[in-house]
Amino acid sequence: MTITFLSLFFGLISGPYPVELAVTGPVRSVELLVDGQSVQKLQAPPWKAKIDFGQDLRPHEIVARALDAKGNELARAEEWANLPHSLAKVEIVLEEGKSGPAKAARVVWTDLKGEEPRARLLTFDGIPVALDAAGRAVLPPHDLKLVHVLAAEVDLPSGRLASKEIAYGGEYGSAVSTELTAVPVRARKGKLPPAGQLGGWLTAGGRPLSVAAVEEGPAQLYVVRSPGTIEALWDLGKPDKKKRVFRATDEWSYLTLAGRDSVRLVFPFSQRFEGSGDEEEVVVEDRDLTDLFTISTDYHTRDRGLPLLLVTAAKEVGPGRGSRIRFADAVAVAGLEATRENRRRAVLLVLSAQEKERSRYDPVAVRRYLAALRVPLVVWCLGEPEPGSAAAAWGNIEVLKDEKGLERAFRALREELDSQRIVMVDGRLLPQSISLTPKAGVELVGAKP
Repeated sequence: MTITFLSLFFGLISGPYPVELAVTGPVRSVELLVDGQSVQKLQAPPWKAKIDFGQDLRPHEIVARALDAKGNELARAEEWANLPHSLAKVEIVLEEGKSGPAKAARVVWTDLKGEEPRARLLTFDGIPVALDAAGRAVLPPHDLKLVHVLAAEVDLPSGRLASKEIAYGGEYGSAVSTELTAVPVRARKGKLPPAGQLGGWLTAGGRPLSVAAVEEGPAQLYVVRSPGTIEALWDLGKPDKKKRVFRATDEWSYLTLAGRDSVRLVFPFSQRFEGSGDEEEVVVEDRDLTDLFTISTDYHTRDRGLPLLLVTAAKEVGPGRGSRIRFADAVAVAGLEATRENRRRAVLLVLSAQEKERSRYDPVAVRRYLAALRVPLVVWCLGEPEPGSAAAAWGNIEVLKDEKGLERAFRALREELDSQRIVMVDGRLLPQSISLTPKAGVELVGAKP
């Protein structure tokens, strides 16, 4: 007997949401649970219901339990709302020898859009291993007494990335933990100890969590940039306003992110629906919000500092006919995307002092959502925000009025990224369910709204 969700939980979800299940076998009822709490019980087919997730944005676990006449569980299925779902899926298959540790691993993938990867990567304990044309790699000799982490990443031509991490060895033995949750933390002082010394530091629902690995890797900064910030940044950088000479090319070139850290722009212009009679009206309730915003591929600050990148990168992307400016919605999408790749992360919103917006979600709700995801949010306003402006609605923001203010804000942003480490814990968990024990020598990143 089986139970399967037919509903898709892509994008950002709040309020009433339809749920449909496929159920086989002698099932008498189906119980639906959200975040561990029973919300509905279906007594007969069709196995359909509506779940009210409330108006707040939060990650949710949805569980469907198939029950017999006595209420015993026969099968279950789980889904996740307001967490990343990918159209591309990657799996890592271990090829075990007759005895001892695995000798090789294969990376296999599927993509609903039918794209072939332009690049594939497999790392073993953080070290890249060579993949052949079939996606197979020979693993280095290793000891099953220790925990080992295999991480695969597939880069598709459209700019989408799909990734997967598995852990085995150590307490897992030869079995594989196929689900790992990334928890961004920073050490309270000194350096973060290795994974083996983090036992008893993190819990979920009172249950101690097993730490499989600690990763540093490159960071990913998502930037939502308002149209007015481009001119405002030009004004900050021009020593002579009669000449469009941007001083950042010389004096701000050092305002760069570290190493392989990258930047992605999320353009805050929602797209108009085909057939909409009102050029100003965009109905987002019937469409995945993540599809409404264009997200750039990776930029790096090695060749130009962040201020110059924000002025010059992809200036051609702007509001089209019938589109809306939606800063808060774009920030929510950026936060969701930031959790997709298990990297050190932050979202930066850069606003001018005058602009307004029309988002579905308000800034307070979006701040709470990013806090639940454990994604740090930094909001810059170039100039004192005017009453009623988009910037004024965000509350705790950094007002930048001169070059020194911009430099201080950038250093704080880079420190936010540089100080993070990613702890990989066993199991797929709601990020807001993870907490620290008194013995933990770390703090959770992005935990405060």
